[in-house]
Amino acid sequence: MSEQKSNKPEASAYRATLNMPDTPFPMRGDLPKREPAWAKEWDEQGIYKKLRDARSGAPKFILHDGPPYANGKLHIGHAVNKILKDMIVKSRQLEGFDALYAPGWDCHGLPIENAIEKLHGRNLPRDEMQAKSRAFATEQIAQQMVDFKRLGVLGDWDHPYKTMNYANEANELRALKKVMERGFVYRGLKPVYWCFDCASSLAEFEIEYADKQSQTLDVMFPAADPAQLAAAFGLPALNKEAFVVIWTTTAWTIPANQALNVNPDLEYSLVDTERGLLVLASALVEKCLARWKIEGTVVATVKGEKLDHMPFKHPLAHVDKGYDRISPVYLAEYATAEDGTGIVHSSPAYGVDDFNSCVANGLDYKDILNPVTGNGVYAADLPLFGGQHIWKAVPVILDALKVANRLMDTTGLTHSYPHCWRHKTPVIYRAAAQWFIRMDEGEGVFTEPAQKPEKTLRQIALEAIEATSFYPENGKDRLRAMIAGRPDWCISRQRSWGVPIPFFLHVDTGALHPRTMEIIDQAAAMIEQGGIEAWSRVTTEEILGAEEAKLYTKSTDILEVWFDSGSTFWHVLRGSHPGHHHDHGPEADLYLEGHDQHRGWFHSSLLLASAIFGRAPYRGR
Repeated sequence: MSEQKSNKPEASAYRATLNMPDTPFPMRGDLPKREPAWAKEWDEQGIYKKLRDARSGAPKFILHDGPPYANGKLHIGHAVNKILKDMIVKSRQLEGFDALYAPGWDCHGLPIENAIEKLHGRNLPRDEMQAKSRAFATEQIAQQMVDFKRLGVLGDWDHPYKTMNYANEANELRALKKVMERGFVYRGLKPVYWCFDCASSLAEFEIEYADKQSQTLDVMFPAADPAQLAAAFGLPALNKEAFVVIWTTTAWTIPANQALNVNPDLEYSLVDTERGLLVLASALVEKCLARWKIEGTVVATVKGEKLDHMPFKHPLAHVDKGYDRISPVYLAEYATAEDGTGIVHSSPAYGVDDFNSCVANGLDYKDILNPVTGNGVYAADLPLFGGQHIWKAVPVILDALKVANRLMDTTGLTHSYPHCWRHKTPVIYRAAAQWFIRMDEGEGVFTEPAQKPEKTLRQIALEAIEATSFYPENGKDRLRAMIAGRPDWCISRQRSWGVPIPFFLHVDTGALHPRTMEIIDQAAAMIEQGGIEAWSRVTTEEILGAEEAKLYTKSTDILEVWFDSGSTFWHVLRGSHPGHHHDHGPEADLYLEGHDQHRGWFHSSLLLASAIFGRAPYRGR
């Protein structure tokens, strides 16, 4: 059998018939090896500087970099962020613009303090915490910069901006002074979000919501003047003990109760039950009795306004004399018949509505009970519960109410609750003397009448939003809704690693030193030469002199980190950063970040630019 020979030509024969160009390009991409060489070559050749020279005199396009935090290795979010910015800057360069891009870093704040505490332990002296934090941030920036360059991002890597640069720290204080001159800064005692892990107040931007398991409780407050309560319901007398019943999910606030709230326009019933005469919102009587598994008969009804200032006793009054006080009824529209009992128990240190209601009814700031310390533990002198952490004290409080025969019902409830976005742990409202930026009408400290705008900060910011282009457009609605509904901005923090609030407070009155504005300038000059550490080391005597030092105490508060990043337009876009001076004021052409920054950097930048200049720091083009 013979083998048949194929007439098909060999592959090499085809190759000889093709007229292909001969190029030096490698046959394979081999990008993992080649890309680092490209990035290195661009850096060594100074491509970014050559691009600037090539567009000298051309119209500028400025994309202001939202500073990533100088903490941790890069992740995919960093890559998406920087690559998108690089694409836009390069496209604007090709369109003929002088497209500037200075990368930046956010360097102060709690995440870095937390990292230092993990490495070196807690309760470090302020000087040591600052030194270690600065060194840590410097180390993190160096590593992140290497990785950003590896992504092929072109920018002014030789002159990045850092919020911890001495000049930027100083300029941040000058920005604060400007906001004060415009009348937006005040000091107030009011409940603010407080994180026990941070041991500091939090801003709205630093809150996220997650489910939390709480214990609900219905608690009885006995009538302190039965005859007055009978008269309010049109009765000659009461034939048994009477109580207001409240419903709450925060058992830990019961020891600090100072009032009760009813809605003036709701109808309330006096219900005769086996547990006594109970005051409840009429619309909730049936639901409450079913929840408590008891029967009752409505004896009389009145509008809530008839109960104004009706006195009741604290539910633990006869268990411990430390609770022998009156909880008066105040009228408040936030008490509703949607759930609970229609009566809200009020601990003014731990709720904004409670605080406002009590203060409006004459409760003095100094009389507000605030037994929860900064780490979440009750003050040692709190009767029955002193020294216990509030979350662990809940079952102890429930037991005390059972002993007092004041607990109608308790059950578990899973509900949405505010958490610290750094620690993912539950936060509380806690009254503290803090510094705020005011959103609405009111007087600030050291206002310059000639500089005070005619409109409120909320009005200015909302108008600035309308003047800004958003991509996609629904970002405008998102930011508008946040600004329209946000409370005053708490800008003070009780930490070490951050720009100091250089205030001196009178030891008796708490008033600011009359030379405060001069002192801010003095502090800024010191910090510009030696960083925030220079101000931390200076004594009250050195600034005020020996005699005045006896009358004033030096504040140890710092500006919260959103003030740091939110004020970067003030130092970076106005000419203090190399290559960034332009003639259109402090606005960038574009801010580009993820949608989460509507509550973060977009938000804080908008408020500060509106407070200082009356417009947004971005145009959007």
